Amino acid sequence: MNLWHHKDHAGPVTAAQVGHSRYGTPLGEIIHADLHYDKRKWMIIPTGWAESGGRWSGPQEWADTMADLLWGAWAEESPDAVRPGPEAVERTALEFRSFGERFGGFDPQRPFEIVTYVYLPDPNRYAMPVHVWVDDRPELTVEAATEDPDASEPPKPEDFATDALGVGRKVTTHGVLDPQPGDLPGTRPMWVTVRYAFAVPGRQAVVTVKATETDLARMSAAADDLDEFVRTITLSLADNTPVVIGSTTEPAAES
Repeated sequence: MNLWHHKDHAGPVTAAQVGHSRYGTPLGEIIHADLHYDKRKWMIIPTGWAESGGRWSGPQEWADTMADLLWGAWAEESPDAVRPGPEAVERTALEFRSFGERFGGFDPQRPFEIVTYVYLPDPNRYAMPVHVWVDDRPELTVEAATEDPDASEPPKPEDFATDALGVGRKVTTHGVLDPQPGDLPGTRPMWVTVRYAFAVPGRQAVVTVKATETDLARMSAAADDLDEFVRTITLSLADNTPVVIGSTTEPAAES
């Protein structure tokens, strides 16, 4: 649960202690996004380490283990490929550790849970993190959830539908990176961000997915997998009660 300073408490408290989220959603009504992704292409970054009850002691243990498993699975599926050397596994582990440190574990500053997944269908390439959360800010719309104030070009919006979430909004935006030492004079590398947002009817909740990449061709190549990833999302409450778009979350009455 999230931590924040509550007006009636001297220090940070959890949503469980006050009975609602930072934005007032009752604890039992906080919606969670569940993904049923292709494990050959995706993995989840742990949302808690051992100190908070998680399986892994920290980013290093998780990264080392997952890099070994990933390359082992790749070697089994690619018997004719050149065997990866230890430097390849170490490179992947270093990248995973960086993601684990940045995006994994419990972050008390987050107003709601943000879960990060790693897209890496081929370990010979670098990974792309994709963030998923359910935003419960009051009056939030899918249009506002997909805005990007840093974009340097007009956004490219389109309708995007899934069986579980209904019709939402997918928006692609582009921008330029800040100049870095070593950049060629007059050049500004670009980035591309793809956002998806789905309002939950009758609820203070917008399901949001965000992916950012500086390799525009890579994002284009990943488009189908990213769309399919989003289509696997279903919703539930903390007690695992499904949240079905267009119907109530109350269990059906027995006849």
